Amino acid sequence: MDKRLKFGIKAIIFIIMLLSIPLSSHAYMGQNKDYILTDEKPENLEETHYLEFVSKETYSVKAGDTLWDISESYWGDGTYYQKILDDNADVVSMPEHLMPGSQLQLEKTLYTKAGIEDHISQNQFRYDVIVGKDAFKLEDSYGNRNFNSPYWIYASVPYENDLKEADPYVHWEEFKDEVRRCSKKICGELVSDLSFERYQVTGIGSLCGYHFTFDAGDKEYIIMAYFCYNTTTQSEAFALCEKQRCTKSMLGLIRGKTFYAAVRFLDPGVYYVKAQDYVGSEDWKYPQLRNPFVNAMQRLYSGPLLQAEDYPNDDVIKWKAPELEKLVREELSNLWQLTEEEKQAFMERDMTAGDLAGIEEMDLSYYSVDNGTEEEYMRVQLNGSANNGTDITLYPPVKERLLNTLEDLKHFRELKSLNVILRTPCITNLSCIENLTDLRVLNLDIQSADTQVENVDFLGKLTKLRSLRMGGWYWKKQYNEYFEGITDLSILRNCPHLAYLTLKTGNVESYDFLADLPEIHYLFLSRIWGEKNLVPDESLLPNARFIEIYGEQVRFENGEGYDPPYNLR
Repeated sequence: MDKRLKFGIKAIIFIIMLLSIPLSSHAYMGQNKDYILTDEKPENLEETHYLEFVSKETYSVKAGDTLWDISESYWGDGTYYQKILDDNADVVSMPEHLMPGSQLQLEKTLYTKAGIEDHISQNQFRYDVIVGKDAFKLEDSYGNRNFNSPYWIYASVPYENDLKEADPYVHWEEFKDEVRRCSKKICGELVSDLSFERYQVTGIGSLCGYHFTFDAGDKEYIIMAYFCYNTTTQSEAFALCEKQRCTKSMLGLIRGKTFYAAVRFLDPGVYYVKAQDYVGSEDWKYPQLRNPFVNAMQRLYSGPLLQAEDYPNDDVIKWKAPELEKLVREELSNLWQLTEEEKQAFMERDMTAGDLAGIEEMDLSYYSVDNGTEEEYMRVQLNGSANNGTDITLYPPVKERLLNTLEDLKHFRELKSLNVILRTPCITNLSCIENLTDLRVLNLDIQSADTQVENVDFLGKLTKLRSLRMGGWYWKKQYNEYFEGITDLSILRNCPHLAYLTLKTGNVESYDFLADLPEIHYLFLSRIWGEKNLVPDESLLPNARFIEIYGEQVRFENGEGYDPPYNLR
């Protein structure tokens, strides 16, 4: 049966079931007050229409501690000191003189008046569903800033729980130490007021999280990060708050909404696959979780990229493509936040290898006049810079190409992510990419109906590669010849950490190499018109959670599934 028809039938059945529920049991659109955490258990509500968060901790008293300070740290309100005193009467004989080393039992139960069966209005709740690699972002897909509210909440759809023995709730002290270490390593002194909390959510699972203040330079943000687990799924929620615009009562509301978002999953009814590693996954011991510290530095920090000092092998760069050099210089000037005088001096001196230190992400797009366009266009974006990077356009009559070779890519020694979009018949040699041995992500979107790539042997040198997308599509002929000559991809055996593989290479004659890639999580093969389109044996990928072969989803981690977002294919 057609998947859309099956989905439609399920939707009709769900609506009928919903209408059959007694009116008193109907889910409702929660109001702001329903998400505020309170220690008063809701009355006259069924269990599915409120959430219960139970916390039990043991606190070791430190020199200088007071009950008020401990209460403020644990409850967020110092006035609960009397409860701590009552619960620990056998330990605390003189409240004004706490004995260092004493073990205090801290307990609290919090509630929201919105439950697992209640629905949410996206505009009222102010949330976005996280699909890609980020924990949060301020710009839309066009690079326009869309963060106008004092706060926004970002929630993921649930993925399979693969933390298992590394469950932070069980290994709580280890988790807190790792978060503190990562915070210091990535953000230094830009992070303050880092605080942790964990709960058991009655009938659901554990909720763990933390919040901190981040100094972005031009303003301060309060970031909240929470994740909820049950036996099969994991879901994360993040709150991004402009500190100056948020009152204490508003922060209380935001915290309650973030709790709810993590537990409730904010299920949009459409599940997306995990099609790439999360930003900052390699910077801590929890690659299954999104890393808000790396996200904060990349998305929020307004300070300059630091220029390298005493860089090893700091040789002068001899550029093969002068127009590419111009765009790179403009990008670096913006990232370093040079004054006009400093920029002029930089534009006049030689560039060296050290100038490219710290450049870990690069997007390069090139459209030539002889591949379906009337003008030459090239764009470069480094480290996710603002305004989608720097570009140049040559209008007719065009006398020369902007780009004839990719050889200059070899100078970017520290690249971890490279995205190349080519619409030209003049570049067939990709071998220079083999020099980028730190690459984790490589996207090659190349369209040409007139030429073919020489070979892809360079892939064998990229032993740290985690994600590879390779293909293209020529709009005039409905197919792409660029990778038509590629029949053997066994070179990918040299990439043992490859986890996400998207291919539009229809003449590959064998997929046996997949058996030697045990970390493959995601495989997406596109059918190419007029080519062989060999179907690989699904058993070659026992650990994969998503497999789509020529339009058919043969494995999906969340039921039948839906198409992954276009930009992740």
